[in-house]
Amino acid sequence: MKDCDKDIRGYHADRVALTEKQRADLRERRDANRRRVENGLEANDDPVPEEFVIQGSYAMRTTIQEPGNDYDIDDGAVFSEQSLEGARGADMSALDARKMVREAADDGSFKRAPEIKPNCVRVFYNDGPHVDVPVYRRLTDSDDFELAGPDWRVSDPKGVNAWFKDCLDRYCDAGRKQFRQVVRLLKSFCKNRPSYALPSGFVLTVLSDERYHGLDDRLDRAVRDVLVSVTDRLRSDLTVKHPVVDEWLIGSDDDSRTRKLRELLETAVEDLDVLSRPNCTRSMALKAWKKVFNTDYFDDEIEAASKAAMRASSIAVAGAHPSRPKPYGRGE
Repeated sequence: MKDCDKDIRGYHADRVALTEKQRADLRERRDANRRRVENGLEANDDPVPEEFVIQGSYAMRTTIQEPGNDYDIDDGAVFSEQSLEGARGADMSALDARKMVREAADDGSFKRAPEIKPNCVRVFYNDGPHVDVPVYRRLTDSDDFELAGPDWRVSDPKGVNAWFKDCLDRYCDAGRKQFRQVVRLLKSFCKNRPSYALPSGFVLTVLSDERYHGLDDRLDRAVRDVLVSVTDRLRSDLTVKHPVVDEWLIGSDDDSRTRKLRELLETAVEDLDVLSRPNCTRSMALKAWKKVFNTDYFDDEIEAASKAAMRASSIAVAGAHPSRPKPYGRGE
């Protein structure tokens, strides 16, 4: 396989992974939002959370760069079941729990007021990022969590974090790092095709876990192997089960999201076939990766590789046909 390891690592570092500063900025927004919600709840004489549970791609460290700084931070607020009961012992509805948190988060400092979403409260920062605050109650008898969605339903945000940690624990330090890189690159593959409705980042993470088999010393090869393997998996089964709770993330083979993902991956795998051909040049390989990630990142290297190939070809032609010495003229 044509070696483009350095190029894929460069793409991941420059266009995909967050910098430490970006992560620190998001952490600051998360912490500020926690203080805002707690202060608002106290001011409204409402119960305060027992704890917050960071979740999603930020918790897993698989967040990727977003155009327009449109980052999503998932930070659940966990209340005790007893604190969400009325004076007569009636349970607060799931909708009322979200309304309570929305009112607490709305301190008047945002251009766009916080909104109630089907499964969370969304707080919009003026410069792009938003914080999603799922609202949970911890059940007194079982210590399980329920999420305030359209109704209260069983959820396990801590279990998801533990599941991802178990995924990582199967590998050495370098393998854990590469697994995260592969997840981010699969997300980038989908993110760079915004016109399509594709599976969520969590679904892509589950599929990556199913099909990543351990450290390869080359990231380009590891990514290609996962793209090929996920494609094969989706050819036989388009459903995806939640790894922690008893529910389906994608529950039908007719779901358009995984059907479209399979279609796009099949094209990508075909594009990458060139990497294994004996005559594959650096330019041909980079053009294939450019198509796969739908990016202009590789353009400069493609141009440089093409020019280098042309120079090498010119030198080879010149060497094959050396100029003939001029014949001596009379008197010379």
